[in-house]
Amino acid sequence: MSVAPGYAGQPGYGQPVYGQPGYGQQSTVVVGAAPQTMVIMQESKPDNHVGMAIFTCLCCFWPLGLASLIFACMVDSRWESGDKEGAKSASRTASTLWKIALGLGLAGIIIVVIIIPVYFFIILPAQVINAIG
Repeated sequence: MSVAPGYAGQPGYGQPVYGQPGYGQQSTVVVGAAPQTMVIMQESKPDNHVGMAIFTCLCCFWPLGLASLIFACMVDSRWESGDKEGAKSASRTASTLWKIALGLGLAGIIIVVIIIPVYFFIILPAQVINAIG
């Protein structure tokens, strides 16, 4: 088999192609070595609950909403100063306070929704009837 000048031929067809592994060069194959994976666990900053703290301060029971807002503001400053446990504690306290404030606000709304119609449709007409008769 003759090869035209300037043509190296195809590998595997009688003529070795130099530069390929296995033809005049040594190659090292590492079998079974996988890249190692390193997992770095990094704590994430706890939620500061500032949105719900503002909502409960404005729309529900404002004293507890205000306390929740104060603790919510403490979360970021404590986290940035390196006090991770203090930040988590402030986050839990802010969360607890806004939930209580929301519950009290909803309870107040439910009571008002029940008492106002009872007053205007039952108690007030009864007083008017007693005053006339």
